[in-house]
Amino acid sequence: MYAERREEIRVVIMDMMMPIMDAPASIKALRKIDPNVKVIAVSGLKDNGKLIEIIGTDVGAFLSKPYTAETLLRTLQQILDGNN
Repeated sequence: MYAERREEIRVVIMDMMMPIMDAPASIKALRKIDPNVKVIAVSGLKDNGKLIEIIGTDVGAFLSKPYTAETLLRTLQQILDGNN
């Protein structure tokens, strides 16, 4: 979907736990399509430190679930403004 509509997508919000392809592999695939893609990773797992270690600097921000709409909007604005 990203490959088809990448001109319309400014930020990808990606859950770290997905059923078919895990987030690090998905982010790597997105980077092949667009090396400058902006990604916000989200997770509800308690051990987020390991996830952050795995994804490293491939994401602009990391949000722990649950998060508020205000937190999401603030994070989106920071990413879109280039303040990540």
